[in-house]
Amino acid sequence: MNSLYPPKPFLEKEPIRQGHIAVTVFSILLFALSFLLFFDDQFIFLIEMIAVLVIHEGGHYLFMKLYKYENVRMLFVPLMGAFVHGHKDSYRQRQSLVVVMAGPFPGIIIGIALWLLGMNYQVHWMIETALLLFAVNILNLLPVLPLDGGRMLSILFFEKIELFQVVFSFISSLVLIGIGYFMDWYVIMIFGFLMGFQVRSLHRRYLIHKGLKEDEVNFNSTYDNLSDRSYYFVKNHVLEHTPGLRRFVENMEGEDTKTVVANEVKNMLVPPMEQDITFLMKTVILIAWILAVFGPVYLMWSQNLFNKIYAV
Repeated sequence: MNSLYPPKPFLEKEPIRQGHIAVTVFSILLFALSFLLFFDDQFIFLIEMIAVLVIHEGGHYLFMKLYKYENVRMLFVPLMGAFVHGHKDSYRQRQSLVVVMAGPFPGIIIGIALWLLGMNYQVHWMIETALLLFAVNILNLLPVLPLDGGRMLSILFFEKIELFQVVFSFISSLVLIGIGYFMDWYVIMIFGFLMGFQVRSLHRRYLIHKGLKEDEVNFNSTYDNLSDRSYYFVKNHVLEHTPGLRRFVENMEGEDTKTVVANEVKNMLVPPMEQDITFLMKTVILIAWILAVFGPVYLMWSQNLFNKIYAV
């Protein structure tokens, strides 16, 4: 049956590179310089922020290396944050979940420890670092892609969560923009706008996957294992929902054009994942997620309430 469809373009595999520490260090320096350019009197806060990001992304990095991910790198983005990149041809559900949780969960635990110590001994830098750990990691646990919370729910429930991701991302972007505007937290406001752009991308992905299901096309595959028939259908749906790419294809010819389209097709695929998490484990993980999000909030609220009672 594949003979009825033209062969898919060949894509060269990304060469395996060892994560170079110099690249990470350079990105940290660039992050620090760009921060000090706007906030030159916030050096202590900068050190605390870098430490918080290293703790968070370091968890992802360590477990990606442990589980043999390829091309694992940690990079800092000026005025934005940091991320860890790595990939595999196939995944196990349990390992993927550990990689995701290894970022926010240790950060929350360390934050709680620093908060309790800081409040007990009145150490300002401990309290401030704890607040940063709470803010960064709780924000990352929001059930929105590409945040850790969204990735966690996607790993647990796959395509069932796609429409929810679109709706929740839209609502979350509006809420963050509103909070940032009324409280003069411009970083939160900017993040809300960026999340708004992500909504469009998530909606396009949802529509493409929905169309592929209706055509009974399996998109849970790597590009190498994708049949010519499946490539044909995925490409058509991608072009249908990406007007800019469609115009580019109509006006340009050659192998480079085919490669661009093939990479877009590859980005729409969902790598196969071995299901090895039971219903009980899913329940425990969801409870842990709820505790990680609301536990620090309750801790800060109860501690402040206790201080007020003590002062009275």
